[in-house]
Amino acid sequence: MTSIGLVLGAGGLTGTAFHAGALTALAEDVGWDAREAEIVVGTSAGATSAALVRAGFPPQDYLPRVLGRPLSAEGEAILGGLPPLVDPQPGTGRRGGPASPTLLRAVVRHPWRYRPGVVLAGLLPPGDRPVDQTGGVLRPLFDAWPQRRMWVCAVRLSDGSRVVFGRDTVAAVADAVSASCAVPGYFEPAEIAGERYVDGGVYSFTSLDLVAGLGLDVVVVSAPLGTTDWVAADPGNALRVPARAQLEREAAAVRRGGTRVVVLQPDSVLRRVMGTRSMVVGKRPAVALAAREYASSVLRDGW
Repeated sequence: MTSIGLVLGAGGLTGTAFHAGALTALAEDVGWDAREAEIVVGTSAGATSAALVRAGFPPQDYLPRVLGRPLSAEGEAILGGLPPLVDPQPGTGRRGGPASPTLLRAVVRHPWRYRPGVVLAGLLPPGDRPVDQTGGVLRPLFDAWPQRRMWVCAVRLSDGSRVVFGRDTVAAVADAVSASCAVPGYFEPAEIAGERYVDGGVYSFTSLDLVAGLGLDVVVVSAPLGTTDWVAADPGNALRVPARAQLEREAAAVRRGGTRVVVLQPDSVLRRVMGTRSMVVGKRPAVALAAREYASSVLRDGW
């Protein structure tokens, strides 16, 4: 039996819409239900989608949920009581100094140890929007951490380390997802057991490297912040080109272990639909439909 892992990357609210289109295409075009994944790795936007997968949310309901259409009886039983997604609350306007002076002092002593995103997370002032509105809506879905493997990635603000909830430590799923989604300078850091955490995407946009050496046959990567081309002059690709480079390095490490990697990441058409503002709920329907169409074409050719 083929063992398949699923890696869901960062990307804001439009990223979760991208994941919705990708998971729909996987189910409808190649007959693979993401709920059967041997392991699900989620980072930032991917953490919320990973939680839905492990909550048992059926793949045929991802698009209806984004499009505001009725869910199946199974989907309604899982998510029927949850409030609809809304744009993040306005900030309070409170700004302070760097989010983590302790981390910055460590960076000054050993700068080569820290990734640029991690340094930026320590340097930016704390965000002023409550992050629990992102992960907290998942709280009613879980009494405990899922039995089937789910790894949620965040960065510990005190020392810049990547922490993998579900592997390194365990927390309430909603708290781990909030930590993974706490975009530096935008959301407040999430506090768990006395430690503050920020978005796992500052360490790796996908954390695909975590599945290297697990002995999987195939890993499917949904990478909303990736790109199919390397046109750095395209303003929409300013962040995506380095994200693609990081993804390629991590994919190479996974492939060296004999695991096949199937990557879904936006092409130029889909990038234009997604735009550069990722925290707008109103963009989600168009992104989800475009991602579903794009993922279908990729999977038909490459699955």
